[in-house]
Amino acid sequence: MNKNNLVLLHLSLINGIGPALVLKFIKNLFDNFVKKQRHPGIHDLEFDLSQVYNLRQSDFINIYGFTQKQSEIIYSGLLNRELFDKELDLINKYQINLLTFLDAEYPEILKSIYLPPIVLYTKGEKLSSYDKKLSIVGARKSTNYSEQVLDLLVPEIVKNNISIVSGGALGVDTFAHKKAIESGGKTIVVLGSGLLKPYPKENIKFFKNISNGCGTLVSPFKLNSDPERGNFPARNRIIAGMSFGCLVVEAAQKSGALITAQFALDEGRSVFAIPGDIFSPMSLGTNNLIKQGAKLVLNTNDVLEEYGINVIAEEKKISVKANKSALKSTELKDSFLENLTYATSIDDLSAKLNLDIFTLQEKLFDLELEGKVKQNLAGYWEKL
Repeated sequence: MNKNNLVLLHLSLINGIGPALVLKFIKNLFDNFVKKQRHPGIHDLEFDLSQVYNLRQSDFINIYGFTQKQSEIIYSGLLNRELFDKELDLINKYQINLLTFLDAEYPEILKSIYLPPIVLYTKGEKLSSYDKKLSIVGARKSTNYSEQVLDLLVPEIVKNNISIVSGGALGVDTFAHKKAIESGGKTIVVLGSGLLKPYPKENIKFFKNISNGCGTLVSPFKLNSDPERGNFPARNRIIAGMSFGCLVVEAAQKSGALITAQFALDEGRSVFAIPGDIFSPMSLGTNNLIKQGAKLVLNTNDVLEEYGINVIAEEKKISVKANKSALKSTELKDSFLENLTYATSIDDLSAKLNLDIFTLQEKLFDLELEGKVKQNLAGYWEKL
């Protein structure tokens, strides 16, 4: 690890000094460095960040524009090496790769966002090995509709050398990561915790497999950081910032997936959304994104064409077939009626009968025409 990276790591560990101040400080340091050079070989000189350790507290105020409080924080933080030394020991012990925004391996697309993270801890494949990337996000409490959509879309996406980026959460994130690997692709997991405290715990073994040859784990947080609530917006910014586009599969009206989509829009990235059942709360977010201008996705080509990829193969619509274990038509009707002992949502029926939403809608419509069921004002189905 070079000395500039060591300084940036040290700065990133100082509580109260965030990316905005560090970036401003480094820019001022560099500008001051350039002004002091008087010969044509300026570009051959090495910019040495370790000069920060020679600064007085007053220098942070008078030369670099810090406030009194900020100067006290950064000066005392640079004097205290305890946390810095512990972090370095952990990096070496667990063979963590540390990137800073000054590194060539740091993703260029991420450098372009507003206030990129100063450091990234990674484990697994080098981030420089990834070319085109698509982030896929959605609900933690997703339905089997998400799995079926990703079963359709992800294999063709990764076949075209597009890697999948997501946040490692349960639900859509996990489906997306797993489908990318099953399809022979690579995946990047951006954690909302430190690499030594991966979250959620249910995915710890899966994360280990990813870092051992199936992709990369990434975190901007120090190695032993807990998954605190405030970490996840920062995590979502990186998911959006690392990718050319963001695909939202299922999302409630208020969800982290929509926050990620907004970050993508703010950075000028493409935003895609899967349309869903208008009666499902898990489709409110995606359907509203489409109303607001997100690209509606009905097939893989709708995504690939935004990457300049033309697929000549026959277009496949999102039309999910009934589960292989589906019952015959007459048995279906009987099962429907047996499970409608009280007003029930279509999602609950889907789970009880192990059937996809589209098949359910067709059968419910048939039963409605026969006068055996009806849909109440709340959108729930009940037996007549």
